[in-house]
Amino acid sequence: MKKAQKKDKIIPDDDVKDVLIYARVSSKRQELEGSGLHSQEARCREFVKANDWKIEKVFHDTYTGGGDFMARKAMREVIKYIDERPHKRFIVLFDDLKRFARDTEFHLKLRTVLKAREVIPKCLNYNFDDSAEGMFVETVLAASNQLERQQNARQVSQKMQACFLDGYLPFPAPRGYTKKKVGGHRHKLCVPNEDAPIIKEAIEGFLHLKYPQKIDVARFLQSKGVLSAKQGAEKAIEASTKILRDPFFAGDLQYLKWDILRKKGEHEAIISRDVYEKVQKRLESKSTTFTRQDVREDFELRGLVNCNCCGTKYTGAPSKSKTGKKHPYYKCRDKKCVLYGKSIPADTLHTDFYKELKTIHATDDVICLAVSIFEDVWKEELQKRHKSQEDLLRFKTEAEENITKLSTHILKTESMTVQKQFEKQIENYAIELEEIESQLLGESNYSVPYRTSMEEVLGVLKSPYDVWVNYSVEQKQRFFSFIFEDNLSYSKKEGYRTPNYALPIRIFQQIKGAEPLEVELLGVEPRCKRSSYRSLRV
Repeated sequence: MKKAQKKDKIIPDDDVKDVLIYARVSSKRQELEGSGLHSQEARCREFVKANDWKIEKVFHDTYTGGGDFMARKAMREVIKYIDERPHKRFIVLFDDLKRFARDTEFHLKLRTVLKAREVIPKCLNYNFDDSAEGMFVETVLAASNQLERQQNARQVSQKMQACFLDGYLPFPAPRGYTKKKVGGHRHKLCVPNEDAPIIKEAIEGFLHLKYPQKIDVARFLQSKGVLSAKQGAEKAIEASTKILRDPFFAGDLQYLKWDILRKKGEHEAIISRDVYEKVQKRLESKSTTFTRQDVREDFELRGLVNCNCCGTKYTGAPSKSKTGKKHPYYKCRDKKCVLYGKSIPADTLHTDFYKELKTIHATDDVICLAVSIFEDVWKEELQKRHKSQEDLLRFKTEAEENITKLSTHILKTESMTVQKQFEKQIENYAIELEEIESQLLGESNYSVPYRTSMEEVLGVLKSPYDVWVNYSVEQKQRFFSFIFEDNLSYSKKEGYRTPNYALPIRIFQQIKGAEPLEVELLGVEPRCKRSSYRSLRV
């Protein structure tokens, strides 16, 4: 046992009076009913009062199922709280043994963790006993709790699968639907709500190239409030892709995790199956994931430039001259626009675009700054990988030591039940050790990608125009999104309006336009003339 600070004598168990109450529920229903957090806490408080103890702190947890106790946030806080006060001994009080752990392996591990810290576990309906007989009974009860949890999970899973097979969705309704009780149906039915027409427009718009890219679909859904406007581009694209791929909107159900292939659902579809299948083909196409199918070299800006008058994307089409020769033109396709049908020669639109690109170029100072940033970020990444390798080596040593300790415990115990638990732990550590060794052997040489990435970054910064003219039309469509945040707006009389540059270009444009004194005042001593890495971070 530990010795209390300021005292030389060992604190007997009977003298420990500082209590940490741990209450846990695994569902909202449990929280509201008799086994809720506050009910557990109330019973524990009565128990503490009856024993003349003192409550140090109460921890509430909401965690479903068994598994590693360290996955529970409140349990991690309990252990951290104890570790930060090594001079004190605590009683950790549980309402029921099921709150302790509903997994045999982690029940024993948690007992070991608490014992190593000289913590006294107490339970309202069970007396912990460290004798051989007591440990046997406790192991049996922990195994019984695990069996109950697994059986409950199996029953819930079976009921949900039956719901699927009946044609109903057992999960929360997806975007565009609301679950309601409808007469004549055995389960709650997913009914289209006010977002359904918006989602229908987004899916069909993606198919008919009104929203040619997934980011266009995401932005449309964000503008209508279906997706949160606070979401970043990556998460918004992920959410919109999930919508485009979900057969639920075509009236079908599918859940591959349970081997349930597509089947007719009882809910109302908002798109036809034909539309859904065509959307899937478009998503699977390498070129149409990002660009429209009919992009051609003579119309490289089709879908990327809007009419300045109405905001509609220009379409491209060839027109025959009197001599019979075809000439490419861009036109506004909005019949309500005053510029509808007014042709703009493709050469004019392209030439003006090239002039715009040529204005975007980095000075030597900005290039030097970019190199400094890139090198610093790369060094940080390498340091992280080095630290990761050190952690792996430490975990490897710990796993090997734990295997040795557990092997020793197996030889000392006569209980077959306890031996099996130790063997399971050894097996888990052996698997973990194998994974660690595999990661250690998989270290790579990052010098080549560093040089390649650096050359690409410098090429873009020095001259986006040079990069553009050397790209294929598909690459140009992707590269456009790197330079500009939105489509460009073009006026037949005034040319391109002020563009909305993407974040990387905006940063370097701001640095390029700043006065030398402004840049230097923001940072520290620069690595090269008038450039400062820290000034960018500010």
